[in-house]
Amino acid sequence: MILRDTLRLLPFFGCAVAFIWSVQYDPFFWDTVQLASKHAHHFYSNGLQWSILPAEIDSGHPPVFGYYIAVLWTTFGKTLPVSHWAMLPFIFLNIWLLYKIGKQIAGPVRACWLLPLVLLDPVLAGQQALVSPDVALVSGFLLAILGVLEKRYWLLAAGVFVLCMLSMRGMMTAAAVFTWHFFQGIRQTQFTGGVMRIRAAVAQYFLTAIRSLPPFLPGFIFAAWFLWWHHTHAGWTGYYPGSSWAPAFEKASGLQVWKNIAVVGWRWLDFGRLFEWLILGWLVFRSGGLIKIWCRSAPAFRSLMLLLLCLILFLSPSAILFHNISAHRYFLPGFIVLHLAVFCLLVAEDRWKTGSRYWIVLLIFGLAGGNLWVYPRGISMGWDATLAHVSYHRLRAEMVKYLEREKIDFRDVGSAFPNLNSGEYLMLNGDQRRFAAKNFARNGYILASNVFNDFSEADYEVLHRQWHLINRYQHAGVWIELYRRSD
Repeated sequence: MILRDTLRLLPFFGCAVAFIWSVQYDPFFWDTVQLASKHAHHFYSNGLQWSILPAEIDSGHPPVFGYYIAVLWTTFGKTLPVSHWAMLPFIFLNIWLLYKIGKQIAGPVRACWLLPLVLLDPVLAGQQALVSPDVALVSGFLLAILGVLEKRYWLLAAGVFVLCMLSMRGMMTAAAVFTWHFFQGIRQTQFTGGVMRIRAAVAQYFLTAIRSLPPFLPGFIFAAWFLWWHHTHAGWTGYYPGSSWAPAFEKASGLQVWKNIAVVGWRWLDFGRLFEWLILGWLVFRSGGLIKIWCRSAPAFRSLMLLLLCLILFLSPSAILFHNISAHRYFLPGFIVLHLAVFCLLVAEDRWKTGSRYWIVLLIFGLAGGNLWVYPRGISMGWDATLAHVSYHRLRAEMVKYLEREKIDFRDVGSAFPNLNSGEYLMLNGDQRRFAAKNFARNGYILASNVFNDFSEADYEVLHRQWHLINRYQHAGVWIELYRRSD
């Protein structure tokens, strides 16, 4: 059985190897500059000694992933290929776990349809092209799901532990999984003796919670220890007012709350996920409404929808109540469960016989095509949540060569996130040069790109009126431009 499953998955393993091969020289990008490169540099430079991170790179998460990268640098060398190949074990594990979950839902043959459906989601695909802790977080999440579905609680315990040691968002995801597991236990509880008294019901719920807790204890204990240890050494939890990301944690109110709700809603539609909701709506319509599809669907679908609800309840409030904590990757566990739920409906026997596999093919192409979406200039876009960002690395390298040929000092060139870090942090090449922050009054040159969300349409209007475009590179919807101040 294991041999047969492995043979089925060989093409997927081969694609994963080819994928990492194709991106192995790509620089660190977006939040991974901090969460992978800078964290790993800290531990690498200190002989792998576990210690509190410097305040300027400490965002309050357990820096376990950065430590993992530092260990590999120490063993195999501090290079970009070593960093990218460090992701392959997690991608392999995700392939295996998705297949196992697919087998639970639909059997071994149809399970293979689930893999491209999930792995080509632009958010996961974009993170897999980076050196990202979120790929490892997906491994922990899938381990936990499989542990619940198969009632193998050592898998659940391992998955929850991975979630809790990667980030505070992982801890929130683990809490959502616990809530899901608890309600699964409630649904399976047999109540006897007619209508149960409130006191007896509360006692039963309490006992169910206690029975559900053991697989979660190792992860929850680690989370509690880390938060205590971090607060003891740093004096804060989550964020502190002096941090560079403190503005993102400002409380939202009034119109900003409604704007955040709209942004979160768009995250669930963005990069091809719109097609998934359309197909789900079509399935509901064909089945006669929500109630009928709920009653007629397999128990696995109802269980997954319960998990999706738990994830929404745990992951959405921070994105709505704070100013700017709504990156696509924050909702990645929810996106994966949505894929699982839609897959569960499409592989149902009655739909499969009537051609639902063609809807899966359409959905796979719709999601994969989401990696080609590029927003018009001036509209912020989650570039780490799509493979569209890959072209940027080559264009930036070409522009750097141009600056060197023209002997233009980096300190005289204004730019924006994620282009404000040194070459050492981005490419591990020892280059300590870095661009200045964008300031039209002080910079002699401006380096702009549609990858830089901090350039507004008003900024581009100023550049076009008062600055001179001296160089431009473009590929696959991504462009980078160099402006010189007009004389």
